[in-house]
Amino acid sequence: MTQVTARILLVDDTPECLSFLDARLRALGYFTSIVHNGAQAIESVARDRPDLVVLDISMPEVNGYQACREIKRLAAGLPVLVLTAKTDPAHKFWALESGADDFLTKPIDPALVVQHVRTLLEKK
Repeated sequence: MTQVTARILLVDDTPECLSFLDARLRALGYFTSIVHNGAQAIESVARDRPDLVVLDISMPEVNGYQACREIKRLAAGLPVLVLTAKTDPAHKFWALESGADDFLTKPIDPALVVQHVRTLLEKK
């Protein structure tokens, strides 16, 4: 049996992406929770204090940049991995400027996502 090594909050408004990430990370022994927008992400971080946040940028209500800034205000050492379909280099700059620790673009390469998750958790 795989040992649960970390609690990861997955934030995306695309159910298919969430389902894929959730299944992949749970299979590796991580405990995941899912929310569908930035406002829910902020509430979840304040309440549950996960070990890592995987955050989309384009979401209704509170976008990923706004959510990242607020998450970092609430939990400064909490690593945030931005995972987005936005490929323009400006979005990477804005994500990092908002406090993100890492940035990957979709479509998702499962092995790459897992490696980035592991690296961020090890740095924490």
